[in-house]
Amino acid sequence: MSSKPMVLVVDDNDMMRKLLAVELGQDPDFVVEVAATGAEGLEKAMAPDCSVIVLDMMLPDTDGLRFIQDLQRLRTADLPSIIAITGASQMLVPDAMIEAPHRGLVSAVFRKPFDHAKLHETVRFCAML
Repeated sequence: MSSKPMVLVVDDNDMMRKLLAVELGQDPDFVVEVAATGAEGLEKAMAPDCSVIVLDMMLPDTDGLRFIQDLQRLRTADLPSIIAITGASQMLVPDAMIEAPHRGLVSAVFRKPFDHAKLHETVRFCAML
């Protein structure tokens, strides 16, 4: 286990996953891991040093809300902060639809395309750096 907090990027889009891993990986204060599916993401999210998950809300094997429910069921203590990213419009999927059922766990919702500097700032805040 690393002494640095882990940030887990869960996104099925190969280019987005790699871009976020490179961008966030430039920060020396945390370690970045990636996952392309919900199942892979849940497995990696069990690591005790996983403190923030950047979660695409539409994955090939699950959706973000189901992922969060599974995470809460499988990891009952020290849950990581969730930063949701979605391509859905605010009208189609309001922030409250993502945040309300998981208040305190979902820290932010970013809509694609998003400000990558703001995402990095939010990740640092959620990792308490």
